[in-house]
Amino acid sequence: MLDLRLHMSSGLSPENEQFLVRAISTGLYHDRTEALDDAVSLLRRREKLIEDVNHGIEQISRGETVPFDLSEMKAALQRHLQAR
Repeated sequence: MLDLRLHMSSGLSPENEQFLVRAISTGLYHDRTEALDDAVSLLRRREKLIEDVNHGIEQISRGETVPFDLSEMKAALQRHLQAR
């Protein structure tokens, strides 16, 4: 089986390469590895968010919902903020 870790490169589009170089040159990232690691991390978070949204949609379609009470939500947020 081919080990993709040894054969992958970051063949970015010219626009993305330019963005990456600019992000490094402005000090946002120390080097290319750090920037690409952050990009992959964001992709993972995006994937997780999509999974969570799809799970929520499935729950709604099965009728697994609870009424939303804006007043209670505000009160809970206030309690949370005061507890800090």
